[in-house]
Amino acid sequence: MNPGREPLCQYVLDFIRAHDLMPPQETVVVGVSGGADSVCMLYLLHTMRHELQVDLHVAHLNHMLRGAESAEEAKYVAGLTRELGLSATLEERDVRRYRESSRVSIEEAAREIRYQFFCEVAKKMRSHRVAVGHTADDQAETMLMRLIRGAGPTGLQAMRPMTEWKSSTHGMTIVRPILSVRRRQTEAYCQEHGLAPRLDSSNLSLSHFRNRIRHELMPLLQKYNPKINEALLRTADAISDELNLIEELVLQTWPSVVREEEGALLINRKAILALHPALQRHLLRRVIKESLGDLVDIEWKHVERFRSGLSLSKGKRVILPRRLILCVGRDWCRVATD
Repeated sequence: MNPGREPLCQYVLDFIRAHDLMPPQETVVVGVSGGADSVCMLYLLHTMRHELQVDLHVAHLNHMLRGAESAEEAKYVAGLTRELGLSATLEERDVRRYRESSRVSIEEAAREIRYQFFCEVAKKMRSHRVAVGHTADDQAETMLMRLIRGAGPTGLQAMRPMTEWKSSTHGMTIVRPILSVRRRQTEAYCQEHGLAPRLDSSNLSLSHFRNRIRHELMPLLQKYNPKINEALLRTADAISDELNLIEELVLQTWPSVVREEEGALLINRKAILALHPALQRHLLRRVIKESLGDLVDIEWKHVERFRSGLSLSKGKRVILPRRLILCVGRDWCRVATD
């Protein structure tokens, strides 16, 4: 440990190394909204960039949702990058128009557009790592949101320090270097260093599900357990560890249960039905992911629908989102897109 290094900086550096988030000699695209979390992350990464042996490129997207406020955020981020001597890509996208065509919530539309933008910037910079400023508070909120919506164990592990994301043209690795840092710590860091992050007024609107979790449910739960954040994070970590063990079992079991044939995956009915239900679910999740390329729009109920379909009579079909179909045969079930 560097005795002259700030505690938060050392903490984040140790977290990055523990999870191998940023291999040396790479360019890391840093998503910066202008809020306290992403600004704190940017300055921490800039401080440790030589030690990590990485180059940084800032990416900021104006979602065109808040008029002058959004424009001011873009100016603020542009000023930060000039001050730090970093290259940057700043663009704007019409999230409302995308939402109308895709028929998703405004939050989901913004997320999809933002990650597509990050993917494009990563491709341009020949980078595979994009750092985003999710904190421990975001993690706890995400876990509660998924619990309320009825997620299974995989969903309840919430966000991981590193996840993969693919577009139609490029793949990237999303890394979360401040995922174990509390929001109050990022705000304190910005204050101590004379930074003036922007406040996103939409974060105060109770029309958004996450904001209701943040401003209504979390304060209520803290009355029952003042350390509810820590309790939720411990649960997420425990679930993640157990899921890692199950994934090892999936890898071991896969060759005896699933085979590929003519662009489809075939599931051995007798073999999979003899397995524990938990292992069945995780095998089917992987079958779905291998078939679609990702698990976007796939929920617990869809996996259960597939699992129930394994016991149907020959000739029956089960249809999932994105036109993924399970065709039931006598000995094998065929999974492919229509």
